Formats: sequence, structure tokens, C-alpha cells
Amino acid sequence: TTTPGYSNQYSAIAGGGAAGSGNYGVAYISSWAGDYAQLYFGINSGNYEQPVLGAYITNTTYAYLSMKNGDSFAKKFGGDDGTDPDWFKLTIYGLDSNYQRMNGNYVEFYLADYRFDDPSQDYIVDEWTWVDLSSLGEVSGLEFDLSSSDVGAYGMNTPAYFAMDNLATVPIPGALWLLGSGVSALIFVRRRSDDGGDAYEA
Repeated sequence: TTTPGYSNQYSAIAGGGAAGSGNYGVAYISSWAGDYAQLYFGINSGNYEQPVLGAYITNTTYAYLSMKNGDSFAKKFGGDDGTDPDWFKLTIYGLDSNYQRMNGNYVEFYLADYRFDDPSQDYIVDEWTWVDLSSLGEVSGLEFDLSSSDVGAYGMNTPAYFAMDNLATVPIPGALWLLGSGVSALIFVRRRSDDGGDAYEA
């Protein structure tokens, strides 16, 4: 959690999985592949549409240290005097049965927020934080978008990474399903979707 840079891109700033879990997922959202990533439900189980409850989210070490200290590509959040209104946001959309984004059906989570009038309230997320996704209802998957106040000529300068653990859904029919170790599919099971984004199967 102290090594900066791309070589440490798969480390969560929290130092391990949520609640001591042995595995967690790291997503990289490339501007060259549609600026989003998708996670599909039911590829193996057949339970495609499921109510999603939520997931634990945190920053990667790479993104966290880049925002905290700045680097050769991205600025230090807050600027030199700490007053720049910087932010880094994850937007999570529900996907319909055709794995298309359900516009208007999304949850926003700020991985960093420096927009407060009182700078002492500014923060960069450094621990696993539960993000309630129950408002998405029954979905066939999730789409993840990252955006930042730090944007240059070639797109977002902030490293486009986040970490996720213990994604909880309720299969229909069935009991609670915790996608804990399976979240590692965000890294390892990756293919290009029809419209150019990154798609991940669960």
C-alpha cells in the first residue's frame, strides 16, 4: 500500500480484501476500449436477472497515491494549496437482458472528493466501503464508469482503476450469492463487447 506507480496496479489501498477475504477484483477502465467495463451475471448459473444488493469498493494503491501526491501523468488532488475542487467518481449502471445500459438506473460513488467548502472534509477513500446498489433493482449485469476532474488532451489523467469485493446479489430463485472470489474475474475473464467496451463474465 506504499508503492506508487503502474507496477503496483493490482493492489488495493486497504491492504487486502474486505473483512479479511482472500480475493478481490481490480478493474481497469481503458479510454481505448469504450471508457467502461461490464460485469455479466448468470453466464454459468443461468440466473441472468438478479436483484443486486451492493458491493465493497475502495481505491487501488496506484490511484490513491497518484491522487494524494500527484505523479508524472496526474495532478495532486487539491493542488498545491489544497483548495482545487477535484473529484474521482465511480458510476455503476444496471444492465438489461440485452446487456445494455439502463439509463437513469445508476448509483454514484466518489472515490475522492475535494469539493467541500471546508478542506478538512476532503477525502480519498482508503478503506473498503459498502456501496448500496439495491436501487438498481433486477439487472442482468453491471456497467462501471470512472470520471475525474483531472482531464487532459487524451482523456482522464487519474489512473482509471478501482477495487471491488463481496458483490452481493439475490439469484431468482435462490439464496444470497456473494461474488467474493469471483470478483477476480474483473481481471482475468475479459473480452471485448460488441460496442467496444470491456466486458467481464461472472
